[in-house]
Amino acid sequence: MLSEEGIKVLAEQITENIKKAIAPSESSKDDAYMSIDETAKLINLAKSSIYGLVHRKKIPFHKVGKKLYFSKESILQWINNGKHNTKSDIETKADEYLMKKQLFNR
Repeated sequence: MLSEEGIKVLAEQITENIKKAIAPSESSKDDAYMSIDETAKLINLAKSSIYGLVHRKKIPFHKVGKKLYFSKESILQWINNGKHNTKSDIETKADEYLMKKQLFNR
């Protein structure tokens, strides 16, 4: 048999466990799945542009039935990985290519 104090402690523990189960953790908030509307707002693109990227498989997405879902973490990583080369980077690569080409043609 539990004492009155034991019942109170048990009730508090149960309440805390329920709160933890209902409230998502901070890490799950960061990697929440977003709808196409939320994704478009996050990356400041029109929904039609998002659909185009999905069609060309240029953006990370998940499809469940007819619904599209986007991982916030994956979208942010996709944006960070989309860095374009600067003109000097391209010129450097072109120079390297030409140097290799000249070495093989001798």
